[in-house]
Amino acid sequence: MDDHHNKKRKKTYDNKERSGPEYEASGERARKQHNSNNYRDNTNRDESNPKPLSLQQQQHAAHLAFSFPVPEKGRNWTVSIALPGSILDGSLTVELKTYLVGQIARACCMFNVDEIIIYNESAKGLQKENLGKDDYLPKSDPNLFMGRVLQYLETPLYLRKLLFPMHRDLKFAGLLNPLDPPHHVHLDERSLYREGVVVRAKDERSSIVNCGMRKEVLIDRAVPTGVRVTVKIAGAERKKGEKLDKTAKNQAAVAAMEAALEDKLANQKYFMGTVVSPKTPREETGYYWGYQVRLADAISKVFTESPYADGYDLSIGTSDKGTPLTPAVSATMPNFSHALLVFGGATGIETAVEADEDLACGAEDTKELFDFWLNTCPAQGSRVVRTEEALLITLASLQATFASQGV
Repeated sequence: MDDHHNKKRKKTYDNKERSGPEYEASGERARKQHNSNNYRDNTNRDESNPKPLSLQQQQHAAHLAFSFPVPEKGRNWTVSIALPGSILDGSLTVELKTYLVGQIARACCMFNVDEIIIYNESAKGLQKENLGKDDYLPKSDPNLFMGRVLQYLETPLYLRKLLFPMHRDLKFAGLLNPLDPPHHVHLDERSLYREGVVVRAKDERSSIVNCGMRKEVLIDRAVPTGVRVTVKIAGAERKKGEKLDKTAKNQAAVAAMEAALEDKLANQKYFMGTVVSPKTPREETGYYWGYQVRLADAISKVFTESPYADGYDLSIGTSDKGTPLTPAVSATMPNFSHALLVFGGATGIETAVEADEDLACGAEDTKELFDFWLNTCPAQGSRVVRTEEALLITLASLQATFASQGV
C-alpha cells in the first residue's frame, strides 16, 4: 500500500513530467519571469545608487511595448451616451456597483465615447446636498455615485491623489479595470500633450502645473489652483525631415520624449507649455482623449443642457419596442456632428419620460423625442437585455456608421 502510494505521481501546478511546446514554453516563461523578479528585487535593494534607464533603453522599450492604432486624421464629430444611475439599484454591494460602473467606463473607452450623461429617471430629482463630499459612498444617490466613479476612472493615475482627496477612502478602487487609451499621455508628431492639475501660481500671468513628468510645467496663463487642464508641452517638436516611428506612440515613447526634453532643457527649472482645450488633441490628431461626465436632473435636461451650441443633431433612443437595427436602417442615418445615444433602465426610457414634468408627451410617445427609435438586439434570447449589455451591443453595431457619417 505504501509502495503504491509512493509511486503515485505528485500533483503540482507545474507538472515537470509533462512535455511539449506548450509546457516547455510556459516553463521557460516562468524561469524568465523568476529571473526578472530576482533582478528587480536586487535592483530595488540598491536604492543608494539607482541607475536610470538610458534614452536608448527607453526607446527600445517603446518599440516592445503595446502600441495603439494610429489615427489617420483628426476627428471633429463626437458621440455622447445617456443612461440612468438607477441601473445600480440592482447591485446589492458597493463592490458590485463599482464593477458595473467600471464595465460602462471600459465600453465607452473602447468605442471613443466623448460624453457620458447620467440622468435621473425619478420625479424627486438628484440629491445634491452632499455633492462632492461623500457621493462615492454606497448609500449616496446612485446617479452621483456613478458620476464620481466615472470621473475617478477617467483621471490619469498621477493626478488621482491631487483631484480626489478621498482617494484613500476608495477601497473599491482596486476592483476597477484601469482605462488604457493613449489619452493624457499622447505623443504627437508635433508636440506632447498631457493632462495636468494646477498646483500653484507663478505670478499674475502664469501658473505651475503638475503633469506627472520629471519637471513641473510653466503655463502661459493664470489658472486657479486645483483646476485640471490640458497642456501642450513646448520643445517636443520633431526636427524637419525626422520620421517618428508610429508603433512607438505610447507611454514608453512619452518617457523617451521626456528624457529628450530633459537633455534639451537641462538648464531650465520648468518645462514650458500652453493651455489648450481638452478637445484639441482629438480634433488635431484623432486620438481619443477621454470622456466628460454630466449629470442631468431629468431626461429632458439631457437635450436642453447640451454643451454643444447647436445641441445634438443626431439622437437615437434604444428600446426592445424599436425598429430593428439593420444595414438598411443604418444607411438612412444622415451626416452629423454630435450624436446622442440614450439608454433606459430596467423599465425602459418610458419611465424617465413619464416622471419628467417638463415634457409634454406621455410614455407612449417616447419615440417622438428621437430621430431614430432602435432595437439593437432583435430576437434576443433573454427576457431582459441589461443596460451595460445594450451599451456594448449598440456601440459595436453603430461604430462603422458613426465613422462614415461623422463630419
